[in-house]
Amino acid sequence: MAMIFATMLFSSGCEKKTAATNPASESKGELRGSTKPLQAADLVGYDGTRLRKSVDHIKEANEKHNQDVEKMAGSGLDQ
Repeated sequence: MAMIFATMLFSSGCEKKTAATNPASESKGELRGSTKPLQAADLVGYDGTRLRKSVDHIKEANEKHNQDVEKMAGSGLDQ
C-alpha cells in the first residue's frame, strides 16, 4: 500500500504543469487520463477500476467546486 501511494505521489509530481496554469482548458478526457495509472492497482490485488472511478469522482467534484468559487468571486467583485 505504501509503495502504491509513493508511486502515485511521484507520478503526480512528474505530470505536465500546463493543467495547473490553465485549469479551464481541462476536458473530462484529460481529467480522467491523469488517473489512468491507478488502473495498475489491479496488479497488486486492489480493484484498480473502482479506485480510478473513485478518484475521478473526487476530481470532478473538486473541479465543480472550484468553478463555483470562481463564479462567486467574480460576482462579488461586480457589486
